[in-house]
Parts: sequence; C-alpha cells; structure tokens
Amino acid sequence: MQHIRGAGGGGKNGGNHVPTEADDSLQSVQYATVLDLLSEGEIQGLDDGFKSIYLDGTPVQDASGSNNFEGYSIITRNGTQSQLHIAALDGTETEVNVSTQVTFTTSVTRQITNVNTDRLRVTLKIPSLRQVEDDGDIVGYEVRIKIEVQYNGGGYNVVKDDTIKGKSSNVYMRDYVIPFTGAFPVDVRLVRVSADDSSSKTTSETWWGSYTEIIDEKFKYPNSALTYLRFDSRQFSSIPVRKYLIRGIKVRLPSNASVDTTT
Repeated sequence: MQHIRGAGGGGKNGGNHVPTEADDSLQSVQYATVLDLLSEGEIQGLDDGFKSIYLDGTPVQDASGSNNFEGYSIITRNGTQSQLHIAALDGTETEVNVSTQVTFTTSVTRQITNVNTDRLRVTLKIPSLRQVEDDGDIVGYEVRIKIEVQYNGGGYNVVKDDTIKGKSSNVYMRDYVIPFTGAFPVDVRLVRVSADDSSSKTTSETWWGSYTEIIDEKFKYPNSALTYLRFDSRQFSSIPVRKYLIRGIKVRLPSNASVDTTT
C-alpha cells in the first residue's frame, strides 16, 4: 500500500502567499479660494443658481442639479448697499503650534481668549494610517475623532464628528474650520473616539498639529456684486477660468418709459 503524506497549501493563507500593500488612498487636501467682481452696481443674481457658474467651461452643477465637482463652496453677493460681508474670506491669521498626541483616554484642549477671533482652523495630523493583516497584506484603516467647543464655561458641544478612513504611508493632514458663535473664552477640545492601536499591526496615531485664529476682514464691498469660490485644488492643474451667467444690473426706468421685452 502506498501512503502519501504532506501538508495542504494554496489559498490566501497558504504558505505560498506573497504579502501585498494597497495603494495609498488618502492625500492631504489643499483648497484654492477666488473672489470675483461681477459688477459695479446691483444685479438680479445668477441666472440659474450654481448651474450658471462655469469652471474651465464646465458648469458647477448640471441641468438636473447634480454636482460636477466635489468639495466646493460658493457665496454670492448681489451688490446692494447694505449687503453682509463674506465671512469665509481670509483675514488676519495667527497659527499656534500644538504638536500633541490625542489618545482614547487623553483628549487635548486649548483655550482661545482673543475676543476678535471669528473662526478657528484646527489642523489634525496622522503620521501613518494603515493595518497589517495576519497574512502580511498592508491595507487601509480608520480612526474617528470629535471636536468639541465650550463657550465661557457653558459646557461642551460637538461641532465636528469625522471618521478618517483609508490608507496613508506618510503624514496625512486634515483641516477643520470652526466658526465661533458664543462668548469668550472658548475652549476647543480634540477627542479620539477610536481605541488606541493595540499592536504594531495597526498605525493610527492622532496628533493635534496646530490651530489658527482667524479674524475676518469684514469688508462688505457695497454696491459690488461678488462671487466667492472655494474648491479642491486636486481637481484642477491651475486656477480654473471662471465664467458666470447673470441677470444684469438693475436700473431705474423713467415713469413714462416703455420696456421692450420681445428680445
């Protein structure tokens, strides 16, 4: 009788598996901002909302209202005498280094005392985000954080709850802009909701890199029609050409005038 002895193999967990590493899926994001003057004098507004704004010839929204671009924000002013300033415009910025690790058991808090501060930009830093599986494959991972704000000792409220998911072999940074709406002093707390890494197979350290106090310019530009654009710079190789379809300047008509509406 012939006996055949040996060990089975094959499959992902077999001895012939060659570990692989997934491509990085997370990239630090930078945004470009543009302020365009559309008219000196009050206009009716955009002809059809964001469908009337073109970036490099492509409308921001298509005919059905779906977005052709991601990660953008738009603010318009029609050029009235009493129009509000655009708070999103960059003003005076003061960056403060934090460089402190945030863990599941230890949150990090900073207090803002400058009563002129309108917004705060919180910069989060993750040195590496990935997981090594049992078979040696290197894949993405995730970490969840929260940003909480307390005004003048009145108790904390969550203003950002975000899960960062993907793979990054290098430092990944993400910004969060928080408008201030209460009394000073303002306490800002960064919390790690996810459990800390329990072994060398996962890397997801979370650091509060810095924060930036922003004091808005508060320029109203009365009687000037404006459009403010903020967009993800990864979608363009350079600042895109902007075009706008607007309903034009409002003008007073004499009481005895007749208007031709046939064209």
